[in-house]
Amino acid sequence: MKKIVLMVILAMLLGLVPQTIYAEKETLEVDLNLEDQDLAYTFFDLSNGEATLLQSGKGQNILIDTGSIQSQEELEERLKMYHVSMIDTVILTNQTEEYTGNLQWIINNFNVETVIVPEIVKENFVNLYHLHDKKVIGLKKGDKFELLPFLNTDVIYVEERDIEDKGALVLVLTFGKQTLLYMGIADQQVEKQLVDSYALKSTILKVADFGSEKGTTEPFLDEVDPQVAILFKKNGRAVSEIVLERLQETWIEIYQTNRLGTVSIKCHNDDYEILTVRPKEEEFSFGLANNISKYIRNHH
Repeated sequence: MKKIVLMVILAMLLGLVPQTIYAEKETLEVDLNLEDQDLAYTFFDLSNGEATLLQSGKGQNILIDTGSIQSQEELEERLKMYHVSMIDTVILTNQTEEYTGNLQWIINNFNVETVIVPEIVKENFVNLYHLHDKKVIGLKKGDKFELLPFLNTDVIYVEERDIEDKGALVLVLTFGKQTLLYMGIADQQVEKQLVDSYALKSTILKVADFGSEKGTTEPFLDEVDPQVAILFKKNGRAVSEIVLERLQETWIEIYQTNRLGTVSIKCHNDDYEILTVRPKEEEFSFGLANNISKYIRNHH
């Protein structure tokens, strides 16, 4: 307790304690004030499913996964909150409903130009979602490309087994000194392959499969060594207590979207800031814990 109090006092003296801003729900908007060479990752607090918005300082929008169809109204509200009227590209990291449920709605309403899917299930996506008039790109393991200016993307795993998660992707997104490891599958065997084959150390870990006990093993976390972990919500299933315990034991800043709200991580070349947004509580604030711990990491 004394340590926490001292950290808060230190942050106050250094001007790191953030302001809390209140707004009426119907007028709540989020302006991340991105400079031309900034990038923001926004992890939406949907009640069921995953959806992550990538925004560049030049106004480009990319959506990774679309959440469950049960969360369509929530997704619409949050996209409006972040001033999104067009989405340049949609990426699907898993073909199950919690990731693809709103794909058709997004395509119909946000002038999507490009859809990126795993190559192994590309034909299924094209036929199921009527993508014949869209630019559809299939990803394979080993693909490397610049998703947005200064944002390098590496495909380090594609699930090829004939299972429910067939086609699931694992992506590494690198922007300056910040790396996001985006896990589209929770599987101990997959994690061991990744640990054996790659240097996985990352700033941010998007935890796979809503924090299920099937993945996020201790050896995997030791290798990734993230500063921040993001967990989405799956309706009717809580995050594994075992996974939470592993995360808590490693001093990782844990952001569960169903508890803290939508989480935005604004990245500069050398550092980052975290913003949490709670529309239901009509409140949004910069994360105190992040600002304190970031200061300690940069100066010790």
